Amino acid sequence: MKFRYFFVGILLIAGILQFNRVMDKGKFFSLEQNISFEKAPLQRNILPLESSEKYLIFYNPTSTTSKNILENLKRTFEFTKNDFSIVQITDTPDLTPYKYFIFATDDFIGFRKTIFNGIKQKLREGGTLFILCGVEENPFNKISGIEKINGYIENLEKIKFLKKVFPGIDEWTPSGETLLGASLNTKLQKDVRIIAEMGDKVPFIWEKDYGNGRIIYGNTFSFEDKLIRGVLNQIISYGSDIYINPILNGKLIHLDDFPSPIPRFESEVLREEYNMDTGEFYNKIWWQDMIGLAQRHSIIYSGFLIVDYNKNVDSEKMEPLPKITLQDLDKRGRELFIYNGEMGVHGYNHNPLAFGEEYDYEVLDYAPWEKGEDLKKGLENLNDIVRELYGGRVSLYTYVPPSNIITPRGKKLLSEAIPTIKTVSSLFYGDDQRGSFISEVGRDEDVNTLYDIPRFSSGFAYNKDVLWEIFNAASLYGYFLHFVHPDDIISDDRAFGKDWEQIFGEFEEIINDVEKRYPYFEGMTTAELTKRYMNIEDMKLFVKGEGKTYKVAVKNFRSPFFAWVRLRNNEIKALSSGSYRLLEKYDNNNLYLVKFESPDTVIVLKEKVKDDEK
Repeated sequence: MKFRYFFVGILLIAGILQFNRVMDKGKFFSLEQNISFEKAPLQRNILPLESSEKYLIFYNPTSTTSKNILENLKRTFEFTKNDFSIVQITDTPDLTPYKYFIFATDDFIGFRKTIFNGIKQKLREGGTLFILCGVEENPFNKISGIEKINGYIENLEKIKFLKKVFPGIDEWTPSGETLLGASLNTKLQKDVRIIAEMGDKVPFIWEKDYGNGRIIYGNTFSFEDKLIRGVLNQIISYGSDIYINPILNGKLIHLDDFPSPIPRFESEVLREEYNMDTGEFYNKIWWQDMIGLAQRHSIIYSGFLIVDYNKNVDSEKMEPLPKITLQDLDKRGRELFIYNGEMGVHGYNHNPLAFGEEYDYEVLDYAPWEKGEDLKKGLENLNDIVRELYGGRVSLYTYVPPSNIITPRGKKLLSEAIPTIKTVSSLFYGDDQRGSFISEVGRDEDVNTLYDIPRFSSGFAYNKDVLWEIFNAASLYGYFLHFVHPDDIISDDRAFGKDWEQIFGEFEEIINDVEKRYPYFEGMTTAELTKRYMNIEDMKLFVKGEGKTYKVAVKNFRSPFFAWVRLRNNEIKALSSGSYRLLEKYDNNNLYLVKFESPDTVIVLKEKVKDDEK
């Protein structure tokens, strides 16, 4: 009798498993991806909108170098919401409202002596002068600690920080091929404190006291480069008495081409290593390892759907997908949703949203779109397939352009074809010579309804330049966004001849390095990160020191946000609202993670700590 029940039970289990294997689950179980991007209502502040911590930037409109440095400064302050003004080197502004002075110029022709003397007086009273380009003709050279100049040293290939400034950037350096520059060959006075060197012990950044204030000197032309914008931000933070840097506080991994049709071909690498075809490897090894990684590191994947790898750019020839392709997309998409991931858009096919005359499609082996209506039809087909496979409650919010190529016209058509799209996520670094979309963090400049949330790094392989790109960008924007492809292991230019265990181990090492320095970054989707940016988009900070307090008024406060707060020669004793956490305690400054929960916050200070370096 017992054997009969056991036998019946086995048959029932086998029947359930077989039914689960063959049924089209997309018709039985629908999913939901529905996010509101409506901004929270504004909260009015009580504290006055005034600041004692203002920055005045001098630049030269006739100098390309100066304009490039200014662009980096503008992007920095626009994100950090600090109060700044811009004047030309020949102007005679009123210096009274300003405490910090930044010279973003390699040419001082026309600079007025009255302004020179006025800034020196401001330094004696406790201000800071930032010099972001090392040139022989700088009138501030003498008071900046330069004893002698012997021309320039070219092609300095590395950065070494002698003082702790900020996690990541003060312990890493890009390769010589990544960052090259010239610096003054200087002999410095003995009371100069060197913060960082380039090349073979060439002073790169140093600090010099002047009266009750200080001078931070950047002996380089590199501050015009995006690859050093994070260093620029943290050096300004380091030289300020208080510096508040709102951050997005996120940790994200993008899976490009996931879900997508599983390649139906033999890979010698996978057959030799695992005795599996490509599909078996993706299902049994790759995805299982990626799930484990996400669970170990509290990562939530954003995956980007490719419907088919065809070159069809004619809407009349777009045919229904084969059943095996639909099964692949259904299975992999549902696996993404099981682990709370976000499904985004990569494309109807892998052709970028651009037209033949807009990029070099032949070199990249793409078929150019000829008509806007065909491009839109492809995206509309993708949207229809999403509804068919996953149900009508899955809205798509994020788009990643194939090969990171998209044009203004392509973005406009994208927003028309899939109106729910809110974010375009392309590249932060690079050039646009081959059509790549290199973006900033913020509202898109071509389509006002879209936001640009760029990725900072890519690939499974561990590389020092990849780490520099991560740390440099993270030290301004406060998020980590890295992307990989399922087929990296079978790509010669992405696997570098290594097996899966090797490059997967290197990938986890990248994540470990990021988490070591920013353990508080929160795992989230791209849509969630976009919402965090929208929350601070139109915000403005006003910081005023009064006795043992700093009063922080936030114009256009909507809901709580995170920020790094650095105090020089001071420590936080208490906040009137919100919470804080000490991240780093340096010789003469302290770095905190603060959650601001009110449009008005009073930071109460402890008694001043001794500046060990003075």
